[in-house]
Amino acid sequence: MIDTRRGIGSPPDDVPAEYAAVQGRLARGWNTWDTRSLLTQVRLPDALAVRLVVKEYFRGTTLRTAQIGRRGDFDEEIVLGPHAVDGSFTELTLRWAGLEARVSSAHLDDELVVLVEPLAQQYAPATLAVASEFVWGTPGRIERTTAGLLATTPDGRQTLVCVTGEEVHDPYVDIDGPLLAVRLDGPVVVATGRRRSVEDASAIIADARERAASALAAFSEPEHAEIVRDAIAWNTLYEPAGRRVVTMVSRLWNVEKRGGFAMFCWDAFFGALLSGVVSRDLAYANAVEMLREATPEGFVPNVSQGTGRKTYDGSQPPVGALVCWQLYRRFGETWFLDAVLPSLVRWNRWWWRARRRGELLSPGSTVFAPAFPSPQDIPRIGQHFGATCESGLDGHPLFSDVRFDETTGMLEAHDVGLNAEYVADCEAIVAIARELGADEVAAEHASRGDAVARAMRARLWDPESGVYRTHRLDGTPTRYLAPTSFYAMYAGVADAAQARRMIEDYLEPEDQFGGEWILPSFPRSERHEQVNPYWQDRVWPPMNFLVYLGLRRAGEATAAARLAERCAAMVSQEWRARRHIHENYSSRTGEACVFDNSQPYLTWGALLSLVALIEAGDVDISL
Repeated sequence: MIDTRRGIGSPPDDVPAEYAAVQGRLARGWNTWDTRSLLTQVRLPDALAVRLVVKEYFRGTTLRTAQIGRRGDFDEEIVLGPHAVDGSFTELTLRWAGLEARVSSAHLDDELVVLVEPLAQQYAPATLAVASEFVWGTPGRIERTTAGLLATTPDGRQTLVCVTGEEVHDPYVDIDGPLLAVRLDGPVVVATGRRRSVEDASAIIADARERAASALAAFSEPEHAEIVRDAIAWNTLYEPAGRRVVTMVSRLWNVEKRGGFAMFCWDAFFGALLSGVVSRDLAYANAVEMLREATPEGFVPNVSQGTGRKTYDGSQPPVGALVCWQLYRRFGETWFLDAVLPSLVRWNRWWWRARRRGELLSPGSTVFAPAFPSPQDIPRIGQHFGATCESGLDGHPLFSDVRFDETTGMLEAHDVGLNAEYVADCEAIVAIARELGADEVAAEHASRGDAVARAMRARLWDPESGVYRTHRLDGTPTRYLAPTSFYAMYAGVADAAQARRMIEDYLEPEDQFGGEWILPSFPRSERHEQVNPYWQDRVWPPMNFLVYLGLRRAGEATAAARLAERCAAMVSQEWRARRHIHENYSSRTGEACVFDNSQPYLTWGALLSLVALIEAGDVDISL
């Protein structure tokens, strides 16, 4: 339940004052804060929304919300243009039912200016309807006046919403409450404060567009900086249940079956790292808010969502400490480390307590009785698939010959990827603890990380095949491989000779992980006819990112540069063609729209551009 007495933009009491100030700075002004529609602008902190709605006259239907990624026969197509993180400029193109229109927005001081320009029509012009309301249960009043829609807050602040063009009356426009409606037979301006001409609005929009573009000039790779910025900005919203600004994985995923928001564990931390390229405050918010979702047992769940569901059965790969340490290296604010270290320590200790077999970890799924039953939990709680989800490789062939132990709730294998990520997590916590003078915490995690690293070298290096790999508990290697074998370099576990052998025998050969479009999610020589389609012929940005960091750490500059070049080419190909930033890409063609289930605007797709920015020296991330 939303406590509207606290007000939009007022964080809960149990956060540090510095973090409350971060959220206070973020939750201000007009932006695409509402996850339900890209055609809605909301002003914070009073939660006044201006909604654009379109009615077409072939079927007589009304487009009340607009999203990217819907694939029905009559669904809208959205091409997302530039988006300043603070919402000072946004632009998108809507294609729906024969209509094509460009929608641009800008701020002028505290006022909103939106320019809607039709580019193509049906046989009859569509109707553009403008509605206004106070969203998320926030109090306020909307009146229809001769000048437009007049919004009044409880403290008496008034805002006029007006529109250019001759108003029309269509009683079948599907909107409840006061509205303004005009034919979209030419450019239309929607503005707050006062009516603005098309010429005036065009000048304001052009100036905002130029300022958004010039903000990228400091980067030697401005295209990749733009990809990172837009991936973050379009997926950032205000989440009213938690009274927070936060970047989500995908807007569409929030509303399909997850009740308004869905925060996925390592996705969110990667989102924090990406946010750090363009916004310190948003980077802090994304890291802190994911840690605030931790369960009473201390682990950060695989997912937490608006339906009330959390995956109390398991977590996801521990990359949070790495991200928090890198954000500190970039921004140097000690309060942030103070805020995150206790949660990171509890999470790290949970892995050791709940998932340890000897001195190595095994992915698991612990049985629990969900307070909010969900169909999404049916295939995972206390089952093989749920345990693989904890590795970040949900249902990957790597685990196809590994048994799930229902007694322990764990896979009967030591996963090379999870253990490498855990070693790196321990290292990052050690760095954070030493920076804060927490010597006992540093010693604890240094000892634990060293123990896992030694055990990896002793048990997970396969001298016969010449690669680090997942092993069953009886010491035999699993049959199949994944790019997670290379995470041994990311964790600093592989020595120079091992790293070189893995590169020469597995990373570079085209029948393994090499080739034009890399890295495939399993070697090209492997054949898995019944594999989960999410893995068949796919390249996953998080894998590429962690392998790239590992190559740099191992001193393999040439291999790292080659991977960075292919990451850049892959993300740029779809970006230049469709301005998409995908969940995953084809390992055969580098494309992504060839897959029906690859989300076209998913935050972590921009990790491919982050690799390019690191390689170019625009961003400093080092282990």
